Amino acid sequence: MERYFVYIFIAGAYQKCALLSFDGSVYKLAYGSKYLLRKDAIAIDPLNLPLYERTFESETIFGSIKDSAPDRWGRYLLEKRFSRKLTEMEYILANGIDHVGALGFSPEEYNVPMRLTPAGYLQHSFDKIGLELIMDQTEMVLKNEDDEEKLKELLNYGPSLGGARPKYSVHLNSTPYLAKYSISLDRRREPVIEYATMKMAKDLRLNVPDIELSKIANRDVFYIKRFDRNEENRTPFISALSLCGWEENGYADWSYPVLCEALINIGKKKPQIESDLIELFRRIAFNIAVNNNDDHPRNHGVYFYQNIWRLSPLYDVVPMDSGSQNFSLAMEIGLNKREASRSNLLSSCNYFKLDTKKANELIEEIFQFVANNWRRYFKEAGLSDKEIASFENAMSIKN
Repeated sequence: MERYFVYIFIAGAYQKCALLSFDGSVYKLAYGSKYLLRKDAIAIDPLNLPLYERTFESETIFGSIKDSAPDRWGRYLLEKRFSRKLTEMEYILANGIDHVGALGFSPEEYNVPMRLTPAGYLQHSFDKIGLELIMDQTEMVLKNEDDEEKLKELLNYGPSLGGARPKYSVHLNSTPYLAKYSISLDRRREPVIEYATMKMAKDLRLNVPDIELSKIANRDVFYIKRFDRNEENRTPFISALSLCGWEENGYADWSYPVLCEALINIGKKKPQIESDLIELFRRIAFNIAVNNNDDHPRNHGVYFYQNIWRLSPLYDVVPMDSGSQNFSLAMEIGLNKREASRSNLLSSCNYFKLDTKKANELIEEIFQFVANNWRRYFKEAGLSDKEIASFENAMSIKN
């Protein structure tokens, strides 16, 4: 029987909140009785793991727990460090404490969050390493360098947040940011494209964190402020994948109307719910307008903001250049399933508590803004005319 403590960051420190066990076939989670008595107790997951005195069971790791695990790039680093594949729970335990959200973990014999390393369990290190060094060692890994001494900083730091691409948590003027940098395998200037797109979203008044674009050693770096961190606190976060009870490979289930229902169910106040639904609707319109078809449910989430669960700020919006006239998103939108079009989004406007007139106005504002301005944003970010031209079809209005 494997048994682990789960911690959550409250009142400036990690607090023990639950016991997670695995008997080889079923995962079980139960909140601690002392934790349930806290007035400031926060649910690990308000829908699937509410603050009840009961034992929750699942045949797979609870989604809100798995949100703390690394994604593809992070798993690759861990497998390189351990010289083997890890179990699902080991990936979570071996991940750095910089992972998204506010959870920590340890085997039952410890009383603080611990990190699994090849040398055993150690307390988490908060040492920061220069971004340029991390970028250099990333390239070594991509070129299959096996000298562990030359890669020790990257492998010791390991993964932080999820995602397929390398990224690193940094501080700019004492504020936590996520740095997303270019790599030699890129066929496009990904950080520049993401910055230009997110700047456009921010100017459309979508809820975008502070962003910056820079160069380090002649390599593009896109910085986005972390909404789940500041110098003193960690903010709980749950992906839409976990909140809605979907699976990583459950593509057929992914649906914006279902996410709307989840936002309504976790909402506490009508104005907050209505605001989040409109924000989500406008984000879908923006994804359609810029052809961001990587809008999978790990790229949406909720966070515990000002003592209530809210739709998290926008992140990971990168348009895909396309030669096709047929566009689709990763999640189902309306009557025409995943079709990325005005008509399909309008068909589901009732889920967002919008009438057709208002919904069409919101879509029109975004479609027209993107169509009239995207070239300027891309050019100001530093993309060449040739690079800009490759997005002409993707940025077309999709009625």
